[in-house]
Amino acid sequence: MSALAALDMHVSYGNIRALRGVSLAVAEGTICAVVGANGAGKTTALNAICGLRTLSAGRVVLAGQDVTSVPPHDLVPLGLVQVPEGRRVFARLTVRENLSMGAFRRRSPRAELAAELDRVLELFPRLRERMAQLAGTLSGGEQQMLAMGRALMSRPRTLLMDEPSMGLAPQVVDQVFETILAINKLGVTVLLVEQNALMALEIAQMAYVLQSGEVVLSGPGPELLHSDAVREAYLG
Repeated sequence: MSALAALDMHVSYGNIRALRGVSLAVAEGTICAVVGANGAGKTTALNAICGLRTLSAGRVVLAGQDVTSVPPHDLVPLGLVQVPEGRRVFARLTVRENLSMGAFRRRSPRAELAAELDRVLELFPRLRERMAQLAGTLSGGEQQMLAMGRALMSRPRTLLMDEPSMGLAPQVVDQVFETILAINKLGVTVLLVEQNALMALEIAQMAYVLQSGEVVLSGPGPELLHSDAVREAYLG
């Protein structure tokens, strides 16, 4: 069963056709990667799925429900949450306040939210040491952990991640990908947009290659990893 399906998505910016008939299917409980060069339409596809970009044609189906016209903030209670490119933490709020913001749309007992916070801090023990620290003073890697933790506080069933490794040191990138695998093992479906095609394809059960707003290749991540066309175009 598909946790998420994007069907024949078209998005235009004026005369520029940013997406041209992009279709993606993300099976429940899996990691699905979208890779491609800068300007290929990866972030646009993610934002279109989240309702942050208006589709000129196409549909988005979440767990069998057509959510094409659902506002972005109403997708969160339905289980669809995005970790945005550039992290976008609330710089003037503390780590604790940022994590609390992730649970803003939840109507859960305080004890349940406290238990959820504990689960998130088990994944990100460094955040536990910095709960009273302003988010804007964290390192880039710590901010990425916070952005991921904040998203998990909303109890997503499907998590969209936009360039989580961008601008991070290699050892931190390794840690981020290990955490993505750990999140997936908790039962969360992951749709990952990544410029680091090598690492994304290594962990993805399914992957799509975007070029100029179109899907040009798709298949199991490890299979695409060994595709001559993909290696030549994206892996060098």
